[in-house]
Amino acid sequence: MATNKILNEDFILEKDRYLSFDATTLKTHIINRLNEAGVTTDQNFAGSNLAVIIDIVAYTFHVLMFYLNKTSTETIFTDVQIYENMNRIVKMLDYKPIGKQTATLSFSMSALGTSELSNVGLFTIPRYSYIDVNGIVYSFNEDITFSKTIVGQTEELTDIMDQKLLYQGAFEEYPVYNAIGDENEIIFLTPGDNVNIDHFNIHIYIKQNNTYWEKWESTPSLYLESAYAKKYEIRLNENKHYEIKFGNNINGIKLNPNDQVAIYYLRTEGSNGEVGTNSLLGKSLITYSTVQYNEILNDVNDDQYTYLNDTSLVQFDNNMSSTYADNEESVDDIRQNAPGIFRSQYRLVTESDYENYVKTNFANLIHDIKVANNWKYLSEELKYYYDLGISQPNQISRILYNQVTFGDACNFNNVYLTIIPKIVSNTNPIIMLSPSQKELIISSMKSEKLLTSEIVILDPVYIAVGLGLPLVGNIININDTNNTELLVIKDPNSRRDSTSIKNDINNIFVNCFTRSNVGLGQTIDVKELTSQILSVNGVSTFYTQRKDDNSVRYEGLSLVAWNPIYTNDITQVLKNLVLSYFKFPYLYNQNNFSNNVIVQSTTKIYEGVEY
Repeated sequence: MATNKILNEDFILEKDRYLSFDATTLKTHIINRLNEAGVTTDQNFAGSNLAVIIDIVAYTFHVLMFYLNKTSTETIFTDVQIYENMNRIVKMLDYKPIGKQTATLSFSMSALGTSELSNVGLFTIPRYSYIDVNGIVYSFNEDITFSKTIVGQTEELTDIMDQKLLYQGAFEEYPVYNAIGDENEIIFLTPGDNVNIDHFNIHIYIKQNNTYWEKWESTPSLYLESAYAKKYEIRLNENKHYEIKFGNNINGIKLNPNDQVAIYYLRTEGSNGEVGTNSLLGKSLITYSTVQYNEILNDVNDDQYTYLNDTSLVQFDNNMSSTYADNEESVDDIRQNAPGIFRSQYRLVTESDYENYVKTNFANLIHDIKVANNWKYLSEELKYYYDLGISQPNQISRILYNQVTFGDACNFNNVYLTIIPKIVSNTNPIIMLSPSQKELIISSMKSEKLLTSEIVILDPVYIAVGLGLPLVGNIININDTNNTELLVIKDPNSRRDSTSIKNDINNIFVNCFTRSNVGLGQTIDVKELTSQILSVNGVSTFYTQRKDDNSVRYEGLSLVAWNPIYTNDITQVLKNLVLSYFKFPYLYNQNNFSNNVIVQSTTKIYEGVEY
């Protein structure tokens, strides 16, 4: 009884007492308890067997306490930080996190007028054919059918150029899976931890009852499908492996025992697979071929197409760089995107529905998107052009082209999508979606949108941002940007090299306006830029000043933002500026911006003030 009383008194703990426990505390408690018992003394001698066992127990407990504290809030959606836990939480919402996205490439294509292509007719390049660009592979993810209309001459295939894309990576064949026949059977795609799979290019072919191969289609949710739908779900799970789930004869067809499942996936090189302009010039198209693939191709073709035997008769080039590859969604990305997808329930009604749909399904093509209804488009974007003095903004070449090519004659009840592509160019920051990228996005939304609405993809208005200070009494103009510099006064007590200070300040501007850090409707944050410049080690203060007249200066940052096409849209920016939803900023003359940063360490007198 006495022993029980002592134990009960010693172990009356407050509910949060565990927070004070660590390895050292637990070790001390164990040793003290053994000393009180008086049975053994080995616990007091370092290196003894008992002392080693105590260390193992204590430090194992410490690790467990770490994970307890780390994961104690991981069941709360707004606080979760661990990917595995976030992935499990959003599974309850039927949200499917986006995996890695490969680079894509728009191309030009022409058919020679010789051999197979000497006569007119329809010809098809088989799916998964690829182009090797000095070790970097770009593939077609579907059959490409084109029409040859000119006898014996080379013909540019504009229809294909405007509708199709190449995807970085080579398709690989996964071992055939023999189905068990369970309801909602799941196959795990695990080609290896070092294999990067493009999220949007996992293709499934099924041979049921040992008959012939059929290509089944992916669906965002089997719950939306009928009992006869030949569909499957793809989900990136908490271990970052893909799960492929089939139906149960209520929502989607169930696999039968011994049905064969063939999986083809696009293996991507990530950012190492990005290429520049004219990379395809002079490269030949190579046909993908395996024994299993050839059997599948014959079954799914069913003699509908005439496949091109000599793919070298087709020539390619590209006048745009590839889009950039991207990693899988982070915890914060999932936290931001999952609620929107859940609210939309995979239908397109509200502006946020359209944004979430495009961001989710075309993450490999777009960097940013803003959606406007007809009223917002008329009252803001078209008004912007009217205010610039353009009497017929609908006749502007880019606006007219998008309306005629992707819309219809009706110019109301449209949904307008302003999109920034995932393309980065060091020489040309003003880049638009290609016609093939626009067509791919619009065609995928036709079955999901409201029947009465039309989708029109608009090109953004790019806004150049640079240093700018007008002469006294003058209005700001574009020429002022070439006559303005940043004068940085070095702290007299600093021993930092002036070149290092200059490089740090240049990096602040470059990083601020790098494509991954800006978006449509961006705020040009002068206050934050000023704070970062003053935080650079060795900077005392700085001025924006004229190159041609150093007496004209402004203490602090004076920027200018302007439309490089319609130059009467120009604004001097002395405080934070919020751009319109259709405007996207970039740093003017970024590659040479450092030439406009001057670091001065000498002491001078200006208007009686020492600096």
